[in-house]
Amino acid sequence: MFSDWPSELVPQQGWGDEAAISAFKDAIPWTVGRDFVAGTAKHLAGSLGLTKPGPPIKSKIVHDKQLQVLMPALGHGLSFPLSEIDILRDCVSVYCEWLSALLPNPKSSVPGPILSDPNHYARIIINHFYYLFVPRGAQGPDVINRQAVLCHRVLRTLQNIAQNSPCLSEDTWQTLLLFLLHINSALLSPPTIKEDAGEQLCERVLSVLFETWLLACARCFPPPPLWNALRESCQRWRHRVGLIDQWNRINFALTRKLIGFMYGPSFPEITISEDDLNIIPTNMSRDCIAQVWYRILHIIGNPVDLSRHTVISKTPAFLKYAISSALVIEPSQHPCLQMLPSIFLSAMKGVSGLVDAFLGVPNTSLDNLNQKGRQISPSSSFSLSAECRGEDAARLLANGRPKCNSILHLFGPWLFEAALINCNLQASPGPQHKSDVGSNAGSGSRRPVSVFAGEGSRKSSDSSAPGDSHADRLANLTPQHFQSGRAEALGALCRIFCSKKTGEEILPVYLARFYIALHQGLRQSDPSVSASHHESGHSSSSRSHGIRNGICSETAASILVNGVDLFRLDLQGVVSLVPSVLGVLECVLPEGELNAPSHLPVTLLRRAATHVLLSILPLPLHFQGLQVKEVGSNSGERLALSHLRPQLVNLLTSALQVETDPANTQMLLGGLLFCVQDAALCEVMDSISQHNFSTDRDHNIMSSGASDTVSSHGDYNSLDESCEVLSDGSLGQVGSSNFSSAATSHATLTSATDGEVLPVLEDSDSAHALFVRAIYLVCHRLISSWKSDVNVSLAGLELLSGLARLSIAEQDGLECKRAVKWLCDYIAYQCSRPPRAHSKDLHSTIVAAFHCASVWLVAHPYLLQDKECLATVLEVVELGISGSKSQVKSSDAPRLKHEKELKPASMRVRDSAEALLSCVLSQVGTFPSVCGAESLSSLLDEMTLLRHCNTWGGSDQLTRDTAAQHFRYFVAQNSIMLALLEQPLGNHQDPQPTVTALIRGPFGRVAWTMQLRHLPRHKSSAKLYTVNPGRPLPTNDVGIKHNVKPKYFPESVERIPLCKADKSIPTLESVIMNDEKSALEHDKLLQILDHQIAFEESVRRQVERETSEYPDVETECVAPPLCLEFQTARLLLSHFGFLSLDALQESVESAVPSLVALDSSMAGFARDLDVLDTTNNRTVDTAHIFYVRAGQSAPQDIMSNVVSSSSVHPHFLEFLNGLGWTVNVYQHPGWTGLTSTAFTVTSPPYDGTGPVDVNHGGSGFSGRSHVLYWSDALSEIAFVVPSPTFGQPSPGHQPSSTNNINTVGFVLDQCDRVGGGGTGGGSGSERSDSLPPYDGDVETGSSISSHTSQISYGHGNENKNRKFGRQTSAMSCNDHKVFLVWLESFDDCYTFPANELLCETVTGLESSSWKDKEANVYIIYIHALTNGLFRIKLQGQNAKLNMAGPLVDGQVVSRRVLGTLVRQTALNMCRRRRLESDSYQPPHVRRKLRIQEMVQKYRYEMNEPEFYTHLFTSPLC
Repeated sequence: MFSDWPSELVPQQGWGDEAAISAFKDAIPWTVGRDFVAGTAKHLAGSLGLTKPGPPIKSKIVHDKQLQVLMPALGHGLSFPLSEIDILRDCVSVYCEWLSALLPNPKSSVPGPILSDPNHYARIIINHFYYLFVPRGAQGPDVINRQAVLCHRVLRTLQNIAQNSPCLSEDTWQTLLLFLLHINSALLSPPTIKEDAGEQLCERVLSVLFETWLLACARCFPPPPLWNALRESCQRWRHRVGLIDQWNRINFALTRKLIGFMYGPSFPEITISEDDLNIIPTNMSRDCIAQVWYRILHIIGNPVDLSRHTVISKTPAFLKYAISSALVIEPSQHPCLQMLPSIFLSAMKGVSGLVDAFLGVPNTSLDNLNQKGRQISPSSSFSLSAECRGEDAARLLANGRPKCNSILHLFGPWLFEAALINCNLQASPGPQHKSDVGSNAGSGSRRPVSVFAGEGSRKSSDSSAPGDSHADRLANLTPQHFQSGRAEALGALCRIFCSKKTGEEILPVYLARFYIALHQGLRQSDPSVSASHHESGHSSSSRSHGIRNGICSETAASILVNGVDLFRLDLQGVVSLVPSVLGVLECVLPEGELNAPSHLPVTLLRRAATHVLLSILPLPLHFQGLQVKEVGSNSGERLALSHLRPQLVNLLTSALQVETDPANTQMLLGGLLFCVQDAALCEVMDSISQHNFSTDRDHNIMSSGASDTVSSHGDYNSLDESCEVLSDGSLGQVGSSNFSSAATSHATLTSATDGEVLPVLEDSDSAHALFVRAIYLVCHRLISSWKSDVNVSLAGLELLSGLARLSIAEQDGLECKRAVKWLCDYIAYQCSRPPRAHSKDLHSTIVAAFHCASVWLVAHPYLLQDKECLATVLEVVELGISGSKSQVKSSDAPRLKHEKELKPASMRVRDSAEALLSCVLSQVGTFPSVCGAESLSSLLDEMTLLRHCNTWGGSDQLTRDTAAQHFRYFVAQNSIMLALLEQPLGNHQDPQPTVTALIRGPFGRVAWTMQLRHLPRHKSSAKLYTVNPGRPLPTNDVGIKHNVKPKYFPESVERIPLCKADKSIPTLESVIMNDEKSALEHDKLLQILDHQIAFEESVRRQVERETSEYPDVETECVAPPLCLEFQTARLLLSHFGFLSLDALQESVESAVPSLVALDSSMAGFARDLDVLDTTNNRTVDTAHIFYVRAGQSAPQDIMSNVVSSSSVHPHFLEFLNGLGWTVNVYQHPGWTGLTSTAFTVTSPPYDGTGPVDVNHGGSGFSGRSHVLYWSDALSEIAFVVPSPTFGQPSPGHQPSSTNNINTVGFVLDQCDRVGGGGTGGGSGSERSDSLPPYDGDVETGSSISSHTSQISYGHGNENKNRKFGRQTSAMSCNDHKVFLVWLESFDDCYTFPANELLCETVTGLESSSWKDKEANVYIIYIHALTNGLFRIKLQGQNAKLNMAGPLVDGQVVSRRVLGTLVRQTALNMCRRRRLESDSYQPPHVRRKLRIQEMVQKYRYEMNEPEFYTHLFTSPLC
């Protein structure tokens, strides 16, 4: 910088007023001079008042000539040996006091001439001080300490004057700076010797030099010669550790100021110590700070020279030492140069810290430079440190950071040169590499890349003699000693390139040098590697040298840890590094015992390697036809990326087998599921492109394209489209990328017309092979080692659920059966663990395992046709419900149900087992039902059934209340509600006993019509009787009839005389005669008797006439009339055994009988019936989708993007269609994302029944007329794209008037009234997804929230004490949201206004106070890369059960599986949130509680006779 300027650093002999002092010494002998100096110094010091009490004595020196005599003597005294320490102390004290003349308040002991011209005499004093600092040779540590004390005093005095003096002239400033330069040169230029003055004073003299220099820059800017002197001096001191430490300290302080005014206060500040905050003068201008920063940055020259001991030792001081040494050695062999590796590392850390400061990495400080694992990539959205998982926001790069090119212009030459230390690039295939390396290299371009292969290094090794001691020679300095500094430089380069913003261009020369540096850093692990050359371009050859399994070099580790985002950015040509990176991954991931650098934890290194692996997993199938040439290869061979796929898959599975860290394991599981799904869909697309399928198979392929979607809409609609043409600057300069046209996974390689090879999937990595390997691996690890970790277990179960939904052509039922068997074994093992091990987390894994088993059985219903599989499933269901199995071993006698104690592991486990049993009985093999996947329940209700009855005229207005009056309502087993309609439907013409039943249970609503038939239906059509059978033939042999009159008493009874006792009863006549009332009653009785006698006589005559001998003309044989009135409800209940006396009585176990009748005429019955029907039997979740254009952060701007398709990415709409299928919210019976339109079919307020506008950009799925919907047998999810209203009511806001709310309309505030723990967040129904209707007259006490009774579920104490209904903490974890955000610019994820958009995502399921507290927002960011892949970022997973898969933060996925993986991740996020909730109740439990609440409110209080009487009355009576 100042090479053209002369240096003002004169030789030491010409400094320090040498002429005057020499004249004094030559004039008198040494002893006389000593005595004179000692007496003079002692006298002057005594007058200062420092040694005696009292004020100082005023100086008697009044003339300049006096000072001309005294000052040379004092200067001569400062040069005395350290044995004369008292004289030295007095001289220092006198001069320090006299220098106070420069301060505002000088001491009284200062001579008058000095006061009159302080700058002149101050320059003389400063010159004399030089002799105090000159080393005196070998001295003892005590003597050196005494000298150091005096030097510290002088430095404090000079520093105080520089800071506080108001009258320092320019010459004085220059003298002061030159003095500091000379004393530093005197102390620091010689080679370091242990315990010398230079080592002890190094840090102090350097700090004073730099701090004073900064003061001079603010007050009297040093001229160029002084700057040149400073640069030359610092380059002579580079063997001192303290120089680099002070250089880093000053650089950080200046950079803090520089960044503050360049990028504003919002830019993250560098953290420095409190002492360093005041280093920079406050009055220093911005231009001055910038000038000083740049000059100080280059003051030590090229920091990479610190790795070259021959350059560092090429100074006069080293040469002088080599000449004067007893052992004549070269300057480059001095032992002090052994510190160069640590000095080089410190310099590289300083440069790396400056890079972090300009990137905006928070908490960048000197203290963090030496922390372990500091090189964690800050640009990675996922913190590699498991302990910092909740601090993702603190690791973000500054949004206003400079471009990569700007940082590389500043630090690139140093970093590239440092990264290529000891690298032999002679084997580079083309000359362009040399030109790239040579350009823009600054001072480093003039030096060879490798200095250890030079002549000096060989001479040093040859000159070593056997008898030399280690203290006198450079014992063992090899290139490996500098690998730490090289690794730091590589890490800084990786962080620079990983900070690339979306759309930012990096100069090709920088990219080329960066790839060369990475390639060299990845392939070298020991010195022998540097001499090896590439023999071939194949990946195996590049990994056969330089990398040993289980040993990862420090440079490779630094690249992995800091370069996790390399393959997530749009870096041109980065795929050429895949073979090199893959070699390091094979060294790190499959090894159980990894030998990593000491400063880096093995877990973090493996996590970084896992991130890189997940980034390159989609490349082989995405760039099937792409062939790359490895960086640095001197052969012409090229490697097809698709050939690396088997290696990647093996690496992934091998890593899973040895990984022990939970976070790393979950990431690998996400990558494994992606591999299987990507391979499956790739095979489907290949088969479609070949047209090798039949018409029947076409439907299966399209459904498999949707992977796990029951609708015909696929996850990848444009299956016949090829990939987009890559941009000119895309990876490898590929013109286009289309998928392989292989027919099957067993096909051989075929040659294309242009000679390139189109690869196909091998047997080992086909979808079927990966499917089988994944099942075996995950199930085995679940049972063996993952069972104790809740997060890993949940991730493994989520992966198995994802595999269950895959449609693979070669899928074998045996593997599926084994998967279900392993799941059941896992559940059995977890339930059988000792009581001490049972916890909430353990039960969460069991609940998730039951859910996973349900998914497998629904997706593969043929498994239940296997007796062994069915028995296994039912056994584990029994275990979950009852807590034990009936038959532990096959040889044991089974225990009956009443013999076992009902003691499940927990009620959560029991509820999950019941859900699995219901799924087996009602959903397996029947899903989707005739109602479609949108509803598991029947769509028929009371009103619909009544309209189809024969007796319904249709004239009156039918309401739910009037319809309920025609039904009889009973509740059986306190959990199943029966609505019985005894009127036959219109389509039943036969006069059979018919009853229509609406059965509402915990798992939904079903409608059945039942008839009492004496014959099977196929025989009932034949009439077994005729209308007129005719007269029968007479039969005369009818027998003899004997009229015998019975006798009731013997004949002798009349002859028995009466006794007095017989006469004790008065006769009837006497009673009648004596009582008039009795006489009247007697007359009435006689009349009744006469009437009865006459009636009996007429009957007798009629009977005689009918039984008289045939023929009788009055008798006709006519068939009896058919019975048209049946009490079918009574018949149904009787036939099912509900009308027994035991069923109608309360039992010990339950206060509610097995059968109770409900009063449907009570007020509120129909409303509560609606609440029960709208309590869904599946979990419901909602995900809101936003599209963010580059640079947007305003909510209204973000929502306006989806109005037109021209405003969004062309793949965005394809992604939306991959999430689910389109439904009309007014004709859709399932969840719609908004309570006012969910679970009902209504008339739209406007014409909203038409198709979606084809030109929309996503606004067609805003929820006003249509949404995207997906469901399976266990869950539902709606995808809503909020958009501006444009005059229509926003779907996220409830109507203000309650009159506009229909029968299933809901408002937000009513959610608190509905019990069972609330209704969950807007994105997932935590409280089992019920939707309470709005009614202002609803009584608070009638809701389940006030239902605090304890209901027994069995004999166990745990069951008896279980409380149903919402607990006090129920609402604390319900209000969460799931956002899917499409980003055009990835950096916009840091400014996404999630909280401002919450008001647009109201679904009606939130609690009334959700706005008063911070909502839990889970965000899945999707960023489309220019190469056709997609980068994923997850945000908000900070809970205990975190990292819901299968997507992983930072993962790169293909276009084929994007929609499927995003949907599965959103569902798993909500499921984990529900698992974490202490008060969550499954849907069937909430429905059961609803029914129990209705029993308490509307139950008929009747005894058994009254109940039977009620059965014989009409429901309308």
